[in-house]
Amino acid sequence: MHLRPNIRSTRGNTPEIPHLPPNKSVIEVLADFFKYLYRAASDYIKFYRAGLGEHVWRSVEGDIHFVLSHPNGWEGQQQAKMRKAAVLAQLIPDTAQGYSRISFVTEGEASLHFAIEHGLPHGVIEVIRSLISFGT
Repeated sequence: MHLRPNIRSTRGNTPEIPHLPPNKSVIEVLADFFKYLYRAASDYIKFYRAGLGEHVWRSVEGDIHFVLSHPNGWEGQQQAKMRKAAVLAQLIPDTAQGYSRISFVTEGEASLHFAIEHGLPHGVIEVIRSLISFGT
């Protein structure tokens, strides 16, 4: 949440956010978190599939496409900081080709994709249709 836009509408509706560790920027903290997640995913793939895991990991590690989610309303400035953290974490190189390996998705978009993939609760489509027809 330290990345959120510094505008009145985002300041008033969140609880107090804990301070960052001393001498660490928000980008450095996020980079540390990205490193942790990357290492955990790597370890899982390498060790979960005994024998094949190392081969699978080596075959994909230089070509991984990262999809990073963020709250609705975060835009270019916040995404640029997240991209910078990915570079600092050494997930991608600091190049246009490296940047092309990152996509951003809002929480709302991620939720919609999940619902489409796993099914919507009964009656949701009818509600959406009525909202659409109401707006026209």
